[in-house]
Amino acid sequence: MKVRNRNLDPERIADFESFRSGILELIVKNKPLSEILNEIVFGIETLNPTMVCTIVLIEDSKIKIGAAPSLPKDYNDTIEGVTIGPEVGSCGTAAYTGKRVIVEDINKSHLWKNYKEIALKVGLLACWSEPIRSHGDTVVGTFAIYHHQIASPSEFDIFIISETADLVSIAIDKSTTSSKLTESEKRFRDFFEKNSSMILIIEPITGDIYDANEAAVLFYGFPHEQIIKMNIDSINVMNQDDLKKERLLAIAENKSFFTFTHKLADGQTKQVEVYSTPIESNNRPLLFSIIHDVTERKIAEEKVNALLSEKEMILREVHHRIKNNMTILNNLLQLQASANESEEVRNSLKEATSRIKTMSLLYDKLYSGKINQELSLYEYLVPLTNEILSLFPYPVQLQMKVENIMMASEQLQAIGIITNELLTNSLKYARNTAHELEIRVNAWLNDSIFYLIICDNGNGFHLNDSNEETNGFGLNLVKMLTKQFKGNLSFNGEKGAEYQFKFPLTLSNHNSNRL
Repeated sequence: MKVRNRNLDPERIADFESFRSGILELIVKNKPLSEILNEIVFGIETLNPTMVCTIVLIEDSKIKIGAAPSLPKDYNDTIEGVTIGPEVGSCGTAAYTGKRVIVEDINKSHLWKNYKEIALKVGLLACWSEPIRSHGDTVVGTFAIYHHQIASPSEFDIFIISETADLVSIAIDKSTTSSKLTESEKRFRDFFEKNSSMILIIEPITGDIYDANEAAVLFYGFPHEQIIKMNIDSINVMNQDDLKKERLLAIAENKSFFTFTHKLADGQTKQVEVYSTPIESNNRPLLFSIIHDVTERKIAEEKVNALLSEKEMILREVHHRIKNNMTILNNLLQLQASANESEEVRNSLKEATSRIKTMSLLYDKLYSGKINQELSLYEYLVPLTNEILSLFPYPVQLQMKVENIMMASEQLQAIGIITNELLTNSLKYARNTAHELEIRVNAWLNDSIFYLIICDNGNGFHLNDSNEETNGFGLNLVKMLTKQFKGNLSFNGEKGAEYQFKFPLTLSNHNSNRL
C-alpha cells in the first residue's frame, strides 16, 4: 500500500482497511473476478453513499464494463465497446493516457463532448477516473467515481481512488494468473488422460505410483484406485536397488531413456521403453514417465537378427567357396604358366593370375570380418600392390601415398582392377637395364573427386586413343571401367608412363587420412 497522509481521518482509514481486508480474503479464496469487482464497487459506495462507482476493463483498446451495478443499463450499453482515446470521457482518456483524470463538471469538459448527453441524462455531473495497471505496468482498466453533483475530490477521495485502483489491479492479476494456471492444468490433464501412450507419475525416492492414465490402467490390468496405491517395484522386475538408482538418474536429468521388463496383473511380462522426465507438483519432484510396449518389436527384431545371422553364415560359406575356387584357379594358371614354353602364353597366364589375385584380395576384405557397405582403400590397395609386384621376379622401388578413404565395394573392385592393369603394364614394359624400375602410386580425395595416379620411370610410349585394338585388353578394360563410373583417364608418356584416373565419389562419409 502507498504511503498515506497522516492528516487523513484515522476512523475513515480504518473503515477502508477493513473493507480492503475483506476484498483480499475474497482474492485469496479465488472467488470469480466479476464477484470481486462487484464487491469492490459496493464496498466503496457503502463507505461513501454519495459516490457511484464503476470498474472498466480494457480489451484490445476497447472499453468493457467490469462492474457498474449502480449505473443505468442504458449508460453502460452506450460506453461498452467504445475505443479509448484522448477525448473519450474520464475513463477512456485515463486508459489512453495512463494518467488520473479529474472532471469536476461533465457539462463543461471537452473530454465529455461526445458522451455528456447520455451522462447528464442519467444525472451524472462529475467523474474522477484512475488507471488500473497490471503487475507489468500495462493499463488494464480504470476505476471511476461518479457524482450526481459538480464535485472536486478531497485528499481522502484521492486516497480512495488510488488505493482502490491498486486493489483492483491485485484482483485482476490474481484472476489472470489463476486462469492461466487452470488452463495449463486442464491442458495437462487432457494430455495425461487422453494420451494413447501409457503414462505413470512416480515418486522418485520411494517409487510410489502417484497417478496413472487410462491407457496405463488398461495396459497393466489393475484398476485405477489400485494402481495409484502400488509401487513401481511391484511392476518392474529389475532389482529394487538398481531400479532406485535409475529413478535418481532420471530425477537428476542424467538419463531419460530406459528399457525395462514390466509385469502385468495377469502375470504376463512385457518389454517396455520408458521416457522419464522430472516435473514438480505441489513443490515436490515427480517423474513423468511415458511407457511404450515394444514386446512385439523386440520379438520381430530377434527373428530378424536370427535370419540375418543365418543369411550371413550362408553368405560366408558361399564366398568361402568362391575364394577357394579362385585359389584353385590361380594355382592351376600358375602351374600351366610354368609348364608352357611359350613366353607369350606365360605372360597371358600371368596377367590372368594377377586379375584373379585382385578379385581374391577384395573378397578377403569383404568377407573375412563383418560384411560392410564401405571398405578402406588403404587396407585394400597397399597389399594388392605388393601382391602384384611379387609376381615379377625383379626389384622395384615403390613409393605409395594412399589416403584412408572409405569406399563402396563396387568402386573398390574397379580401382583394384585398374591398379592391377596399370601396374602390370609398368612391370612388363617399363623395366630398363640402365636403372632400377621405380613405380609411384598416389590415391587421394579432393572435393568429392577421387584421384589415382600410377607412374613409372620407363621409356614411355604413345597411347593410341583412336585404335583400341593396339592398346591391348588391359587398357581397354581400364577405359571401360572409367566410363562405367563416369570418370576420366589421362595419360602422359613423355618421361615414363603416367596414368591419372579420377571419378566422383558419392559416400555418406568422405573423411580420409593420408597414410
